[in-house]
Amino acid sequence: MNFFGFIYRNGVWISIPVLVIAVVMLVFFIKSVIRMKAEKTIMSIPAVEQQDVEFTEAGNVVLCIEGPLLTTRFGGVKYELIASDGSPVKGHVTLFHSRSSSFMKIRMEMKSFELPYPGRYTIKLINFGPPKPKDGEHRIVFMKPNLAQAVGYILGIVFSGILFIGSIVLFLMCLFLKEGSG
Repeated sequence: MNFFGFIYRNGVWISIPVLVIAVVMLVFFIKSVIRMKAEKTIMSIPAVEQQDVEFTEAGNVVLCIEGPLLTTRFGGVKYELIASDGSPVKGHVTLFHSRSSSFMKIRMEMKSFELPYPGRYTIKLINFGPPKPKDGEHRIVFMKPNLAQAVGYILGIVFSGILFIGSIVLFLMCLFLKEGSG
């Protein structure tokens, strides 16, 4: 039996459950991405030149910038994290600046730090400059690393979208081609 012949003969009955499965998968993956963003956020603080922050756990943290779409406020800024003993915390610029945005805001990963111990640290924004009127809309967000998990969810969304569109196309093809041939 020819595989494509089977699909053509039973396309209407195959496409409907695949469509339902694809919609359920899309909803699951989109909700998971939104939930992950909230769960991985450690803290969100105002963007100022220097301030103290308190971390409850040691380990990797990712510094993200957040502000209005198309903001240039963080242009040329360098980020430094200082431990309570005055030593700089080892960090590196993220290779892939993952971004998430809504209609009003954008959040972008900038630097990853390895916290040696929980406690008080000082965050410095070098070249941030003097305060500006719209600084209240800009924030520094610390998150747990989530790039691999985010990529997995995005691939799930893409795969679900392909299934969704493919099932609609299959349904319409079978519906209209069978009517035209009969």
